[in-house]
Amino acid sequence: MLRHETRLFIVLCLVAMLSACATPLRDFDEPEVELTGFRALPSSGMEARFLLQLRILNPNAVPLKINGIHYELLLREQRALSGVSAEAVRIPAYGEGKLELEAAAGVLGSLALVRDLLANPPEQGLPYTLRAKLSVDGVLRALRLERAGTLKITP
Repeated sequence: MLRHETRLFIVLCLVAMLSACATPLRDFDEPEVELTGFRALPSSGMEARFLLQLRILNPNAVPLKINGIHYELLLREQRALSGVSAEAVRIPAYGEGKLELEAAAGVLGSLALVRDLLANPPEQGLPYTLRAKLSVDGVLRALRLERAGTLKITP
């Protein structure tokens, strides 16, 4: 049987270890994601391929190691592109990193979007929403980020 002092010491050690593990998460701010580039790639069969360039900003005092990302780009509130990547990326503390990701556009969704764009051409640019789900080391849940903006259309 353990003495009272020994049990108390074990409990205090466990509490200290658990609080030390949680310390980085107490002052954790979600990173920001921005769409910085968008261009067409050679098509592959029945699907169009695009290259998305993203910038991820880390507002935290610890580096972020991103192990995977799922992303989708909505144009005029319609899902236009989506993709995944398991490429590990390290974003320094209070720093930023860039990702280049290939995305695919499905035929049926693309046809509906093209029909909408032909019927209602954008005058001031094409509104978009970028959604990203990041798997990050040391964070217990996936981070879901969203950013909206306008793609400038140049003739």
